[in-house]
Amino acid sequence: MSFLSKLFGGDKNAEKAAKDILNGLFAEANKNQNNQQTQKKEETKPQPQQQQQQQAYEPESEWEVIPNEECQYNYSGSFEQYFEHVFAEDFPAYRTEKAYVNKPDYKKRVAYTFYNGAAKVLVVELMPEKCEAKKFREDVKRSGVSYLRFYYDHEGWWNTRAYVTGRIRAILG
Repeated sequence: MSFLSKLFGGDKNAEKAAKDILNGLFAEANKNQNNQQTQKKEETKPQPQQQQQQQAYEPESEWEVIPNEECQYNYSGSFEQYFEHVFAEDFPAYRTEKAYVNKPDYKKRVAYTFYNGAAKVLVVELMPEKCEAKKFREDVKRSGVSYLRFYYDHEGWWNTRAYVTGRIRAILG
């Protein structure tokens, strides 16, 4: 025997009416909650003018939040400009040379070679996560130069400044 049937003494019509009322109340409450969530999302959306200027990554879901630390997705330029900015500021003693891997116009994979004086000391490759290219990495390793790879489009990998500089410092010392 359910709570409502005990409450209404077995009166099926009264029990059905009470269930309908309760279901209606719950449905209305859920609808109001969904409307409030939609309204909050719309209020927090950047205006079209802001979107053009910002070029920052927008999370696809509510749980995905950009870290407060500087990273490639909250930097005002492209992923290449972000890495170049980090290299120049955090490793000023090293000269870097930029080259697109494979073809000059193929901008999906880019490599930065770090030089200490005339000596090649590190190659950092930036590439999309779906790329399975291994030849360039193997060629660099065979030449005796250290190699690092960063994926610039892997979900949840922010390439924060601390992460990027930490990995590079581990090799350069």
